[in-house]
Amino acid sequence: MTARRTSVKIGDRARDVAIERHGEEVLARVDGREYRLSVLEPQRGVFSFLPLGEGGRSVEAIVSESEGVYRVRVGARLFEASIERPGHAGASRRNSDGPGGRLVLKSIMPGRIVRVLVEPGVAVSRGQGIIVVEAMKMENEIGSPGDGVVRQILAAAGDRVEAGAPLAVIE
Repeated sequence: MTARRTSVKIGDRARDVAIERHGEEVLARVDGREYRLSVLEPQRGVFSFLPLGEGGRSVEAIVSESEGVYRVRVGARLFEASIERPGHAGASRRNSDGPGGRLVLKSIMPGRIVRVLVEPGVAVSRGQGIIVVEAMKMENEIGSPGDGVVRQILAAAGDRVEAGAPLAVIE
């Protein structure tokens, strides 16, 4: 199989990525470094990576996508990644509903709302916690996709949500 090659932007840094998949086995090259992995997706958006060879330790990643931006949670770390396309480098595609800078915070996974951390009218900065979602017995704080003011909270403690469900509106 031919490797699929692309540039992936993680934060402010672009990485050269090539992926070759053979069933559950994946050969990934990131910036020239090679990784041989067994990859399983036990449920939609949840991936288990096990390095092949000696001393491999399994890593779980929860991935959701919205408008070309992938939110990836590995353990306590949450980061965003996007695939760079010619003519689109640096373009913002983050949950924007158009002019005026309206951002919609979406759930990165299915789960239950545990806490709402802010109220409408509160100014927030990018990454600041807005809502806590419990999934697979872990609490996951979902942060603001950008700076702004919370205009609406669309979920309440106890609500069940699916991945991609709108949780709040920030302008």
